[in-house]
Amino acid sequence: MQRTSDALAGRAAALFFPMALILFDFSAYLTTDMIQPGILNVVREFNADVSLAPASVSLFMAGGMALQWLLGPLSDRIGRRPVLLTGALIFTLACLATLFATTMEQFLAARFVQGTSVCFIATVGYVCVQEAFEEKKSIRLMAIVTSVVLVAPIIGPLLGAVLMHFFHWKVLFGLIGIIGFVAWLGLLLNMPETITRRDTPFTARAVAQDFKHVFCNRIFLIGALTLACSYIPLMTWVALSPLILIEDAGLSASAFAWTQVPVFGAVIVANMTVARFIKDPTSPRFITACAPVLLLGLAIATVGYLAGTHAWVWSIVGMTLFAFGIGLIFPTLFRFTLFSNSLPKGTVSASLNILILSISATSVELARWVYSNAGGQLSFHLLGLAAGSLALLCLSALLKRVKAHRNTTGATQESEHSS
Repeated sequence: MQRTSDALAGRAAALFFPMALILFDFSAYLTTDMIQPGILNVVREFNADVSLAPASVSLFMAGGMALQWLLGPLSDRIGRRPVLLTGALIFTLACLATLFATTMEQFLAARFVQGTSVCFIATVGYVCVQEAFEEKKSIRLMAIVTSVVLVAPIIGPLLGAVLMHFFHWKVLFGLIGIIGFVAWLGLLLNMPETITRRDTPFTARAVAQDFKHVFCNRIFLIGALTLACSYIPLMTWVALSPLILIEDAGLSASAFAWTQVPVFGAVIVANMTVARFIKDPTSPRFITACAPVLLLGLAIATVGYLAGTHAWVWSIVGMTLFAFGIGLIFPTLFRFTLFSNSLPKGTVSASLNILILSISATSVELARWVYSNAGGQLSFHLLGLAAGSLALLCLSALLKRVKAHRNTTGATQESEHSS
């Protein structure tokens, strides 16, 4: 009877832990997506320059990079559970702090702290999922997690636009804070611990040594660059689409919200396709077949702008196709980069996120400058096309190294088994 009870409890934890993590991740995305239709209202309320609007996104991403160096090695030593629980609580408090912001600087500071949730989710939460399940199941589960979380960019702008017709924008952050608290409670009750504590001391020298080993690993570096470059077009779109579609194209906040549905809906469709219909998402043939879709979408957005008429429509079509392509392969690329080495996974994940977020934040600021000072929407799409092209070059190199690593690992394991 006790064993049956323990088994049921284990299955319940395996079910409700991913659900709680999804809720935490979902609420973190909502802080950006729900406020996007009204971000210009926020800027005007604080009498700030309209060019600061994209800074709400770039500072969020900067916050997502700030604690990576600490959380990965820390969770490798003391465990995933206490670190992730702390992060969920910090996020909840940061959302509530936004209610008391009286200047643009205070608002952006709160956005930075909210962004630290990315550190906890990606560096600790996602790693815990990867450690708790075998490869193909973890890839499918991460595809489901991503699909559900990416409902936020779809319903977030729509819901935000509707709510701001009736409530002040600060109410949105109050609601998100409540969701964050529920996520914290779910993690408290259901999150498993997937590692045993390491004997390695938590000192600056030991942490630096861990990071040195990670950044000297070529598979990691190529995988991280592949992920970062493939992330650039989507993140710059999130940051600058309000300027492109509302400020320049003249769309209303509600119309802008609807334009985000096909883009992020494409990622969801792609992830659900991987989760339900792709037998082996790690197959190089499958990944290679999906890769050109990314480049085609970026090319359509660029060439469509040159056509002149309704350029913003072509931007949405191109970004939708790109989003579908990246949704098909992103979970697998993340798994390859994380596990194609024998390094501590918290530190590997932290290093990966540091590179992705630093490159993304820099790209957002570069895209903002390019859009405002060097050619507008055409330069914006050319930047995305260059990033996508570099991502495909890195992907080719990554697949070769992963294949070589697996062949070496398989030969080693076979030799050990024979002996």
